[in-house]
Amino acid sequence: MRKRWVIYIAIGLLFGIVDWYFLDLLASLLDQLGQDESLFEAVYARLLIIAVFMSLNYGIWLVPVVPTAIYEVKRSQSMRKAALAAVVVWAAAILSYYAYYTFLLMFVGLPNLDFMLFSNRQSPTYWTDWWPPFQRAVLSQFIEWIGIALIGGAVVGAFSAYLYRRISKRPVSRQQTSASAKPVGD
Repeated sequence: MRKRWVIYIAIGLLFGIVDWYFLDLLASLLDQLGQDESLFEAVYARLLIIAVFMSLNYGIWLVPVVPTAIYEVKRSQSMRKAALAAVVVWAAAILSYYAYYTFLLMFVGLPNLDFMLFSNRQSPTYWTDWWPPFQRAVLSQFIEWIGIALIGGAVVGAFSAYLYRRISKRPVSRQQTSASAKPVGD
């Protein structure tokens, strides 16, 4: 049992980093679409493109959670544990996303934030210059999204488990019931 919870954490941690690059991919695709102005001439086309990209941006977060919740409800037969598994995956993903963000800020560098690189720590004002942007860009967003992970993960996990149970326990049709009820010798 403990092994699968470790796997849920690992899935979340990996997903948080993958999501960073997925967002980069979406941004580059949107940038390429933006270069073709004929696509954006019709209002409906603009709305459709925005809807698709917003759905991809947020919908991707269902990819690790729904299968995890379904797997957990299959294993434990508990909707509570399925909801908790979803919370664990999303919380781990949020944690790794913002930890990776911090790593990039400090050791790789992001556009217009070179002053935050750890190699600049010898500057007398490094930490006083570093803290406000970190607080705004990472810490406050982490706190906001971890709350969403806790509440949203529980809701999505429980709902996924509930739907799985409903679908997997569909009543058998009369034809299937009568065919399976016939004795073998008849």
